[in-house]
Amino acid sequence: MAFLSSLNITGSALTAERFRMDIIAQNVANIDTTMTEEGTPYRRKQVVFEERSFKSALQSEQTKLSSGGVRVAEVVESQEDFVPVYDPDHPHADENGYVLTPNVDRAEEYVDMMAASSAYNANITVLNVVKSMTMKALEIGK
Repeated sequence: MAFLSSLNITGSALTAERFRMDIIAQNVANIDTTMTEEGTPYRRKQVVFEERSFKSALQSEQTKLSSGGVRVAEVVESQEDFVPVYDPDHPHADENGYVLTPNVDRAEEYVDMMAASSAYNANITVLNVVKSMTMKALEIGK
């Protein structure tokens, strides 16, 4: 049943893009976090996707129906420099009055969110097409 494979591929993409949108939302929420538990400003996180192939499905002991699609390989922290901002009254300011702020760019996050949202919507469209094709196939069998 090829349509089940199509549903699985689309489902994996929806899950991955939703996770990507959650990470982007986390980045935006922490755009002003100048001190984390590690003692540094918040670092931008990025999602890395990888193909979920039949070979990887076998390695993870999943069934053949779970082959194909995409999965989140890892979440990496950006190694870009923090942004120094002059604010001598800030509690985390150094002796020169500069505060290191997160390496999160609001505009870049919004563009990434729009891309993730578009990919999510495209996969919803694919899901609806597969669903429609399945309904038509069932009608033919009547």
